[in-house]
Amino acid sequence: MSALLAVDIGNSTIGLGLFPEPARNEDIFIKKISLHPAQSTAAYKKIIVEFIEDCGKRQRAKGKGQEKTDVILSSVVPSLNETIIKSLRGISVKEPLIVRRKLECGLNFAVTTPEAIGADRIANAAAGFHYFKRPVAVVDFGTATTITVIGKNRSLIGGAIMPGVHLMQAALHEGTEKLPPIPLKTPKTVLGRSTVSSITSGIIHGTAGAVEALIKGMEKELGFRLKLVLTGGYAKLMSPLVKRGHRLEPNLTFEGLRLIYLKNRDKEHSCTN
Repeated sequence: MSALLAVDIGNSTIGLGLFPEPARNEDIFIKKISLHPAQSTAAYKKIIVEFIEDCGKRQRAKGKGQEKTDVILSSVVPSLNETIIKSLRGISVKEPLIVRRKLECGLNFAVTTPEAIGADRIANAAAGFHYFKRPVAVVDFGTATTITVIGKNRSLIGGAIMPGVHLMQAALHEGTEKLPPIPLKTPKTVLGRSTVSSITSGIIHGTAGAVEALIKGMEKELGFRLKLVLTGGYAKLMSPLVKRGHRLEPNLTFEGLRLIYLKNRDKEHSCTN
């Protein structure tokens, strides 16, 4: 089997996840590329090729290696898709497999606008249900904090979206005259005794409390309990403050892309599917 390059275009970064053996999830190499400043197709291609070559060297050092690489792509930034797809050409003999609602992912969609569900949330949902095989809520702490709920019968039934912790920090600084930019870290107390600690507590503890309240409200409406999985760039920061039991999976999106690839790898696909 070919190696698998999973590409996740988010609002702040492009995530690269290389699975040398995609039939298993034991090994994954990860690199993040900042979206700011934007780069050319050639520049992105150079970064991606160097990443794959570096991963290949590390695999060969273990006595392993793959000559071919398949690609799967998820994106929530449509304006960047063409640039990244062009940068991926030549890396694989196939066109990238692009995550869409109609792609086989092991889930049903029971929402009013399924075509509006982000590809990253589809990947998260696929992986979250895979872990528990029962109703689950996946919380992705990224640029936005999203909750994606998979209910009974493998159905993606909805969720919630709120500003992520970095967006909150930036909004407070940019929207006021006196509130300073702050580093995002675990607050020592809930009660802030300075402006900085008050902002930190409001953002971090506030987000954790909001997530728990939202999930509790969803469970009340649904009439059943949800397993909880945390992922995203700020998941490690938030995990100690989420009091209810949960599973921390920082690479959940890549895992979901791997699972979707395995369900669709033998199908013909192109960048217009």
